[in-house]
Amino acid sequence: MLNIAWGFLLWMSATILFRLFGQIFLIPGQVFLVLAIFILAIPLITIATYPYYYVRKISGSERIIAAVQIALPGMIMDILSIIYFAKVFPNLTNDSLPIFASWLLWAYSLILLTGFSIKYNNK
Repeated sequence: MLNIAWGFLLWMSATILFRLFGQIFLIPGQVFLVLAIFILAIPLITIATYPYYYVRKISGSERIIAAVQIALPGMIMDILSIIYFAKVFPNLTNDSLPIFASWLLWAYSLILLTGFSIKYNNK
């Protein structure tokens, strides 16, 4: 249940960030800026997940379940964010919706990827 709460908190934080400041970095046609927000998601997701796994002592085999539980609340809530995009994010233009939706898919994919442990088998 704590994993789901953590996921909800991450979703809420990102939604507030995009609602308040999305117009600064979700600008259609600004290729380098858009690329930068995709790249910036990598360390942000890393900081939001790996320390969480460490503090909670979530083992490698349990990480995939934790990652799904973290990603799922936001994925479900973002269905509404996308449907009601103009109301939830009045500061963003409709032209930024594809970039926003793509970034969401990217961020949730990164969260899910943190659930996989890389184990080396040295024989």
